[in-house]
Amino acid sequence: MVTLRHRGGAVLMTAGLVWAAAGAGMVAVADTAPAPSFSLTVSPTRLVVNPGQISTDQTFVIANRGGSAMDVTVTKTGFTSSTDGALQYKQDAPYSAAKWLTVTPSQIHLGAQSRQQVRVHIVMPPKPEPGDHQVALIFLVPAGKNAASIRINRGIGTPIYITVPGPVTNSAIVTALKAPSFSQGGSVPITTTVRDTGTVHRDFRATDRLYAQVNGSSVAFPDFTVPRGASREMKTTWHPPLMCICHVKVSIMGAHGVASTKTVRIIVFPIRLLVIVIGALLVLIVGWFLLRRHYRANVIRAAAALNRPVSSGDA
Repeated sequence: MVTLRHRGGAVLMTAGLVWAAAGAGMVAVADTAPAPSFSLTVSPTRLVVNPGQISTDQTFVIANRGGSAMDVTVTKTGFTSSTDGALQYKQDAPYSAAKWLTVTPSQIHLGAQSRQQVRVHIVMPPKPEPGDHQVALIFLVPAGKNAASIRINRGIGTPIYITVPGPVTNSAIVTALKAPSFSQGGSVPITTTVRDTGTVHRDFRATDRLYAQVNGSSVAFPDFTVPRGASREMKTTWHPPLMCICHVKVSIMGAHGVASTKTVRIIVFPIRLLVIVIGALLVLIVGWFLLRRHYRANVIRAAAALNRPVSSGDA
């Protein structure tokens, strides 16, 4: 579920897209707080339309959970994806299916605490290329008229992946794997870049989640999707043992086994801990030496006192 909230001129968005001419800062609204003046929810947050579902109308539900009525405009656009996963909206994006969709209704008035279904009808053009074609629905709440000089347009973008039937390939490769070659311990960042090389998007979620294999253990990357023709950079954190020469490997499976692999080596050696241990040993050695020296001096003084001649006065 995608939620966009607004209270007192500030905007909080848990997912999606926000357009703003200027902002008054970000503020989190607690779930137990009273209903904000603006709260827009869209579900589902993304939609995958398989070949057998193209002829069936798809449904989104938008809900106004705020205390004020709002007008929502639904538009459609193509998109691409940056390496951090952010969607970049472009009408002429590759594999765009923006012209395939009819959205009903496209203009919606939502009263406070109300919801509305939005239906999406898909009509493919003659002989479309098999594989993924992408479009995003933009649920936009235009800025209202007021006396303030700052006006904010608020919106949520939800991606739709439409898979045209026909021969498709679901493949991806690891193009980069980065990790520090030396670590003194603590958290070690691991970064990998995955590129979709097939004709459909590739999901790395649930049982298909991507892992880094480190000396027999598995370190999971967050769930993510790589759209057709795009690349995605993902990060995770590994907690190493005290010392090791470890190898990090990220592999992507294909139809016939491992399709792509990258490996890096990390040397883990606790220099700081070693310095502390050496320092402690030096303190112990110096202390022992001083005690031994003091003991020997006492023994020598005692021996000298015993060997000193006794004078007649003493007798």
